[in-house]
Amino acid sequence: TASVGVSERTGCRAVRRHGRFGSASPVARIAIERAALASRASAARTAVRAAAGSDDDPVVGESAFDFEAEMAKDIERLAKDSPLLKEAEEIAASGVTKTEAQENMEKVKEAIDTFLLYDFFVILAILTYLIVGVSIRLSYGQGLAFDEPILGLWLILWPVLFQPLLGVHMLATIVSPIIGKMKDAGMVSKDTWT
Repeated sequence: TASVGVSERTGCRAVRRHGRFGSASPVARIAIERAALASRASAARTAVRAAAGSDDDPVVGESAFDFEAEMAKDIERLAKDSPLLKEAEEIAASGVTKTEAQENMEKVKEAIDTFLLYDFFVILAILTYLIVGVSIRLSYGQGLAFDEPILGLWLILWPVLFQPLLGVHMLATIVSPIIGKMKDAGMVSKDTWT
């Protein structure tokens, strides 16, 4: 059923449908419900602030979006879709247990991955050290020909320490996608190196 009335605000005639949403599409209904929920939540927050004795104005841009709840939902959804979780469930369902050699290999893989992670940050520190050394050498106003100990020590450590660390990291960067392509092609098993 519908009724025709004059809008108090605009003075125009409007047809009002009885019922909560009228002939709105399902998407519009959801949007209307969410807006109403947000409005109620905002009113509840305002009431809580008033009850707490806070007479501050609400923060500009404050919304009813609950970041923590949405983040928890996303984490739960992603955990359910995790390929590692699905693989672990399949292994558990099949009753196959890992051998000691497989467990040792996984420990070696984890140790190498940890080393590469730390190696990356050491490389960043080496780069920072080089930039500071060059800046100090240039600050003397005699160009890079001026000999001072900070960049001099870096140059001494370059072939002994810095090049091997950089080389190992570059080797891992090159080998990792090659192993991934070999897995995709079926040349090596899926659990060769992850």
